[in-house]
Amino acid sequence: MRIKFWGTRGTRPTPGRRTLRYGGNTTCIEVRDRHDNLIIIDSGSGIAELGADLAQDTALQAHLLITHTHLDHIQGFPFFPPAFVPGTHLTIVGPAGSAKSLQAAFADQMDPAYFPVRLDHMPADMEFIERNPGETFEVGGLSITPHLLMHPIPTFGYRIDEGTTRFAFATDNEISMFAQDQNGSLNEFADWCRGANLLVHDAQYSREEYKTHAGFGHSTFGEALALAQQAEAQQLAFFHHDPMHSDADVDALIEEALGDHRQAGGSRVVAFPAAEDQEIVL
Repeated sequence: MRIKFWGTRGTRPTPGRRTLRYGGNTTCIEVRDRHDNLIIIDSGSGIAELGADLAQDTALQAHLLITHTHLDHIQGFPFFPPAFVPGTHLTIVGPAGSAKSLQAAFADQMDPAYFPVRLDHMPADMEFIERNPGETFEVGGLSITPHLLMHPIPTFGYRIDEGTTRFAFATDNEISMFAQDQNGSLNEFADWCRGANLLVHDAQYSREEYKTHAGFGHSTFGEALALAQQAEAQQLAFFHHDPMHSDADVDALIEEALGDHRQAGGSRVVAFPAAEDQEIVL
């Protein structure tokens, strides 16, 4: 399984010199199985860069897994070149039970008041599927299991298995909220991503920042580290970098979190910040 990051930022795009190393595009991940079947996770602004990297005149067959429909996770779709190529087929998957249907959320951001091309005017064939938590489905050689995360609207994490290889992606997840939820527990969540070769998890805030951002639906660097240890993940990539954090800020916050983790007696976790254009082979 191959993983490539096309967008690692949260909330809004942040271009500029201060975000060159880890990137300023919002969420988008490319996943390929051993047969080169394509899965895309989220269509933040990074999907425009992914689309530009693909063959421009060739029809594409891909699954697009949407964690949720907040703008920073869908805003790049109107600029995804393959959607304008006849013969392209996109299976777009997301959580059921949100305030609007998955298709309506995509269509609304392409209302003529905001964008010159309507969703239904795009040449690509699009199939929208809303799924329930725990509803495993197959794409090529990949088995995909969504898990409901802690966020203000229904939001999925996606675990992708290929043989004995496991990739778990969980952004926009407020770990501390599991203690207040009667429908799920942190232990259940850790079991869902247990043994992941790579766990990509939300780490938007420092411990101090979280004090004024509780309930926003995001986690701290320290909480992501503790989860990775509990789930026995082989590697942890910190994700959904705050738009106010420069690359240097991210480095400093990770160093602080790793120090606190060691001081608290935590075991060693292989951890690093996710960066645009970074490719990992599992």
